Amino acid sequence: MKRFSIPLFLILGLVQWSFSQSEFLLRGRSGYGGGIGLSTNREENGLNLYAGFSFRGFINANLTYSKTNGDRLQNGILSPSITFYPIKQEDVQGAPTIGLSLAYSGYTMTTTTTNAVPDSGALTYHLQSIINNMKINAITAGATIQRRIGYWKVLFFQPSLGASMLMADSGWKFTLRGSVSIGTRVVHGPLIILTPSIERQSGLTTLMLTFGAVF
Repeated sequence: MKRFSIPLFLILGLVQWSFSQSEFLLRGRSGYGGGIGLSTNREENGLNLYAGFSFRGFINANLTYSKTNGDRLQNGILSPSITFYPIKQEDVQGAPTIGLSLAYSGYTMTTTTTNAVPDSGALTYHLQSIINNMKINAITAGATIQRRIGYWKVLFFQPSLGASMLMADSGWKFTLRGSVSIGTRVVHGPLIILTPSIERQSGLTTLMLTFGAVF
């Protein structure tokens, strides 16, 4: 069960850190956005797709789809989330932007176990594979803090720190994450943002690269 649950929590942790367009919009401005992310660690490689809407830069609603290599996760994970921004850096001079988020995930994980079954009337045995399906429901609560710190030519830089608590049927996990977003605005077009990040959970380090656009 331990080997089964570690990748499970890693996948859910990646789902929580969805691309959030509200982090890049000023207070009072609405917008929508989306992106794609790649993740890797010694347990899993993953693909993440994001789409969402920001209402006046205050509340952010997102939908994330995540899929990892291998066949343990059936049909990927579709996870809705909502993020509330009580403080943004333009509200108070010197203040950071703070986001509080809540996400839900429900899906099925599959494992295969092999048992030795004795043959009838003999001193031999044969191996029998048993497929187990586990339905998972999980809630992830998280907080992020970020601030746009500077510009270089047409690029801006926005580092971020985050922490989350994941609560699932099989237990809970704590995650820490750090990232820096590098963005620019296309002339008469959207903001284009590239975000490398690093995440630490259960003794494993996950590297992520997200590319997104905000309209």
